[in-house]
Amino acid sequence: MASVLSILRAALRPWRERQYERRFARDCFGCFRGVYRSFEEANLSAPASKPVGFDSASYGAEFADRRERVLSFDYPMLFWLRELLREGCVLFDFGGHVGTHFYSYARYLSYPPGMRWVVYELPAIRKAGEELARERGRGMLEFTSNVADAEGADIFVAAGSVQYVESPPLAEMLSALERKPVHLLLNKLPLYDGPQFVTLQNGRVAFHPQHVFNRTEFVTALTALGYRLRDQWSVETHPGLIPFHPERSFPFHSGLYMILDATVAAGRA
Repeated sequence: MASVLSILRAALRPWRERQYERRFARDCFGCFRGVYRSFEEANLSAPASKPVGFDSASYGAEFADRRERVLSFDYPMLFWLRELLREGCVLFDFGGHVGTHFYSYARYLSYPPGMRWVVYELPAIRKAGEELARERGRGMLEFTSNVADAEGADIFVAAGSVQYVESPPLAEMLSALERKPVHLLLNKLPLYDGPQFVTLQNGRVAFHPQHVFNRTEFVTALTALGYRLRDQWSVETHPGLIPFHPERSFPFHSGLYMILDATVAAGRA
């Protein structure tokens, strides 16, 4: 009986793949498709129904509702930020959109005097964020497209962003900084126990490739820079289902809080 079912599944797979491809090409927001060796390969496979990439005004207008509320996966971030925010501190928000978390977290956190919240974004999204900050009079909210501006930051936040960067990897990015951020708050990371690969995601207004990281390799690379893991959590609202590739699928994304070792942090190496 099992062999009959296997034969039937194999016979139906081409039809199922075509059905999924039609859905993925249209309105399957957040869905993944395929296992690829590189961003280039994933980009070349993208359906023609939408553009590819994040650097567009359309993305700048996305997620307006998220500026007014937090979701379940935000609470670990809020928990640690409540402890870490200090007068005059600098928070570097890598891939922070138009300041989405700055606005939504303000409902739950008291931002201390002199704090700078610096959002790193692509030019089109950065422009939209700057315009919104001016409209709302948010002087402590700044924008940049230069990763080097993370130099000397107290807190480095990346919430669902590092996987969309083709290169360099996060550890390599941080290693280029003479004074590394002391605290890393990383949320919605696609981590699992298999080999790293690239997949393609439907991002509603566009398609974009992303890495899926090997958990041990990802953490070890940051540990080698002097960071130690202080906390981790599961983001169960974000499963990593790669259709037709069960061996590359994973049950949830992850969050990590890592802190620079005290001896390293003392010199901000």
